[in-house]
Amino acid sequence: MMLGTKGGDRFVVKVWGLPWSGSADEVQRFFSDCKIQNGAQGIRFIYNREGRPSGEAFVELESEYEVKLALKKDRETMGHRYVEVFKSNSVEMDWVLKHTGPNSPDTASDGFVRLRGLPFGCSKEEIVQFFSGAVELKLELTMIHHENLWPCSDQVPMTDLGLAESITALEEELALKG
Repeated sequence: MMLGTKGGDRFVVKVWGLPWSGSADEVQRFFSDCKIQNGAQGIRFIYNREGRPSGEAFVELESEYEVKLALKKDRETMGHRYVEVFKSNSVEMDWVLKHTGPNSPDTASDGFVRLRGLPFGCSKEEIVQFFSGAVELKLELTMIHHENLWPCSDQVPMTDLGLAESITALEEELALKG
């Protein structure tokens, strides 16, 4: 699949593991062998709800060839951190940028529970099994899978707001237990 076809007419990579204090200049230096679309403006950092950097960014490049060059930087270091580089597209980038950061819609009332760190091939059954036994819940689960987004791409829609709040509380409790 060419990024320029199904993913729109832009060529995009997603970068994970950036230093939280990383700047657009540092990202440009990291990708110095690549032609970034519009220079520093082609680097789109992802922020959490509090407006702090998440350590992730999207980088728009000038061509498919530049994407291939950028992918060669996967697992190289920036400062003391190794950085992962993944092929992405404009659909994923636009969706993530719209749904993250301090100006994103308030997900406390949207009926979604955000599940992070799910394995790529994670199934509905595995999520149900994860929550079973901890709390008595009636779990209706629909996993978002868009052809241009990764499966289990962080958001799992819940049909019941009370259920979503219960799962959020359970997730926090499990995180505290370690």
